[in-house]
Amino acid sequence: MKQMFRNTCMALAFIGIASFAPQYSHAASSDVTILGGGTGGMFSIMAEGVGEVLRRTVPDYRVTVEPGKDGPNQVMVSRNQVPLALGYGCIAKRAIDGQAPYKAPLKNLRAVGIVNTISALQFIIDNKTGITSIEQIKEKKYPLRVAVNRAGSVMDVAGDALFKAYGFTYDDIASWGGKVMKIPGPETMSLWDAGQADAIIEISQYPTSRFVELAQKHDLTLLAITGEQLDAVSKSMGMTPLTIKKGSYNFVKADSTTVNTPVVLMTSADAPDELIENVCKAMIEHLDYLRSVHVNLSTLTPEVIANDTIIPLHPAAEAYYKKIGAIK
Repeated sequence: MKQMFRNTCMALAFIGIASFAPQYSHAASSDVTILGGGTGGMFSIMAEGVGEVLRRTVPDYRVTVEPGKDGPNQVMVSRNQVPLALGYGCIAKRAIDGQAPYKAPLKNLRAVGIVNTISALQFIIDNKTGITSIEQIKEKKYPLRVAVNRAGSVMDVAGDALFKAYGFTYDDIASWGGKVMKIPGPETMSLWDAGQADAIIEISQYPTSRFVELAQKHDLTLLAITGEQLDAVSKSMGMTPLTIKKGSYNFVKADSTTVNTPVVLMTSADAPDELIENVCKAMIEHLDYLRSVHVNLSTLTPEVIANDTIIPLHPAAEAYYKKIGAIK
């Protein structure tokens, strides 16, 4: 599986996406793999929660939760190499449409349901920069040293869209003497402490623990996305406006507008109806457990799971949610 995952990442980065014939078989239907995220991360926790409710509902299933990455996860599901994976809704929509970071559409991606409603874009900057708004980066041609996670990640794609909405690019930042660093958040924290990074674009639940910890050592500001730029980023990324309330972090001194996307449990249109119905049933019948997995899942209801999935529901998921009245 690890080698398969590496190969998929390489395919995404270098050769684009092709269409593959379904690989499901009756014998494989009892072996269910769910791709999450990095070990110990939010995606991993949520994927294990889904895996556990599925084990409780269908004991005959051999459920395995594997590490994954948003972006490559969509590829694996589309190729029918795994039946289930987590991903940001906005990136799944871009995959279907064939937008960056994808080179060809993944038309067969489908949703099973929402597992987390909050993944907010958080643009956090060190106050030592003197920057208090995104507009000032361009006005001052500031040599920003900003991390946007790995190339092709939702943070990278959203960061590019955000800066373009404000009239500058990654290349502009480099020309001003700054640097756009395509590295994960945890690595950024180390560079920040070493004086080699002063900003980050993250898309996650909030408050995020590493930013809480970072604020104990550095004076930080959360930069708001406002006005026509908020509308532009929302449209470009397929995200929706969200307000991060004052006090969400100790450095958020006023309500701050940004954009948000849900985390979606994804599958393929080729996935067996029986499997998908069982997954939906598992999540709904064990909601109390699923809500206990993480505080960000505490607001899940049948209606939240079934609606606003960004990408189309698998037909079996849609039929199940209609049967229980979660959607009309």
